[in-house]
Amino acid sequence: MSGLEPGISVPVETLFSNASRPSVHVIGGGEFLDSITAILGPMSYIPAPVETSTQHTVAEEAGTGTIVVIDGELPDALEICQAMDELVPKILISPETTFSFRAKCAQANVTTVMSAPIDQAEFINWLEHFGGQLSSQPASILLVDDDPLASEVYAEMLRANGMTVSVLNDPFDIITSMERSFFDLVIMDLQMPGTDGIEIAKIIRQHQNHLSIPIVFLSSEEDKQVQMKARQFGGDDFISKRADLDALVALIHLRVQRARVLRNLIERDGLTGLLNHRRFKERVGHEMSRYHRTKLQFCIAMIDVDHFKKVNDTWGHPVGDKVLSILARALVGWVRKTDVVGRYGGEEFAVLLLDTSPDMIFEVMENFRKHFAKMAFDGLGEPFSLTISIGVAGCTADGDSATLFAQADKALYLAKSNGRDQVVIAKPETLAECDKTATAGAGKT
Repeated sequence: MSGLEPGISVPVETLFSNASRPSVHVIGGGEFLDSITAILGPMSYIPAPVETSTQHTVAEEAGTGTIVVIDGELPDALEICQAMDELVPKILISPETTFSFRAKCAQANVTTVMSAPIDQAEFINWLEHFGGQLSSQPASILLVDDDPLASEVYAEMLRANGMTVSVLNDPFDIITSMERSFFDLVIMDLQMPGTDGIEIAKIIRQHQNHLSIPIVFLSSEEDKQVQMKARQFGGDDFISKRADLDALVALIHLRVQRARVLRNLIERDGLTGLLNHRRFKERVGHEMSRYHRTKLQFCIAMIDVDHFKKVNDTWGHPVGDKVLSILARALVGWVRKTDVVGRYGGEEFAVLLLDTSPDMIFEVMENFRKHFAKMAFDGLGEPFSLTISIGVAGCTADGDSATLFAQADKALYLAKSNGRDQVVIAKPETLAECDKTATAGAGKT
């Protein structure tokens, strides 16, 4: 990051650190800093004041591993942004919404402008979006081409540029391939024996889960009408095989980045910013398929807020919504960046924990249960606390995602029926006890 220009007055600066996530550098104090702290605190971000000068700030030295958040009410907010490296993500918080102001923000290389007061879910979405960019998570590409030699040439070129590429030489296996793995983008030849790219695109778009995946046709076809037809029936772009290879790589990177942004908006819960129910279950399904191929174990944890109805009945739904939002942020900050947190429904959340077993994850969930129980919530001036119950289940060689969810739900059921505020792992003896409890007529509330 380039240094701040001499003469610019830098206000209060605070660096929020999280061991598994990009740092957040906040420029602004008072109520603005308090509002940011209220969001980042439950996400396990630790604040540290920054001693600033016109020669050095943390923002100068952090490079592109930092997300910068600026109070738009500062007189020199845009000058501060302008002085920073263009590639550093910058979130400006401002009540100003005019076109002229937004134009000035664009000229100052502001990445995102958010309205004040801050929408918590939107703010978290931006942090996750920029965090994904900063971590350089490789793009996952499916390359469909009947020519093994040509497809490997393109695949190696893309891999050399940091992408993960799966090659499919038999287009008739497209359904199986896309059900087994998740892809950011599909690249297809237009002309293939026995079928063509347009027909394959139609088949892909028949499935709701694949509507948002970009399809790029890579072909020597020059007929504009054919190209337009390819776009009409599911294709998003058409790139000539004669195109410069560097340009091809750049276009694919841009397509993947844009697709991730749009998919993030579609698949997120509006209140918490977490993956919604459908997308979370789909992600678990992909991980189950990966487990059957690689034998890398994973598990899921189902989390439910105890006596949550009492919160809504006593203090109203706005307070209840705030509790759920804080719980969501706390979960995201607690688990690893590679893990996935979703809102399963109502006051129930779910976590997908990769490359681990239930026994290994028990302590993590137990410590989070204790951590949440210590949080104080504001019930319209009356502080209160809550507890959570957690059920954990791990994948098995003879199971599927539906069985996994059912076992985690049974473990949660048992945690609730045994007094709540506890973590239960789904083991054979646990599941048998759950069945006995259900038979006896105990209900989960």
